[in-house]
Parts: sequence; structure tokens; C-alpha cells
Amino acid sequence: MNEMLEMGASQPWPEALNVVTGTKQMDAKAVLDYFAPLQVWLDEQNTEANRQCGW
Repeated sequence: MNEMLEMGASQPWPEALNVVTGTKQMDAKAVLDYFAPLQVWLDEQNTEANRQCGW
């Protein structure tokens, strides 16, 4: 963590991410997995009420 923080603004953020995680890529899979039960429940509630959510 210190190595990443020492970089400051001298390197692009993907380089700092690579120092911490070992990869320059990141995704939201962990967040989606955490909220998956809530998503299932919301989908059920909307289906039962015959609602369609979206923009």
C-alpha cells in the first residue's frame, strides 16, 4: 500500500493498481456478488407487481 501511495500522481492510476493487486484491470464482480441476493429479491418483487424498471 505504501508503495502505491508513494507513487502519488507520478504514475497513471492503472500502474498504482497493478502494484497493489497485480493487475491493471478491475471489475465490479465482488460488488455484484455481494448484492446478488438483493438483486434476486428486487427482481421477484418487480415481477410480482408487474413492473418493468429501466430508463
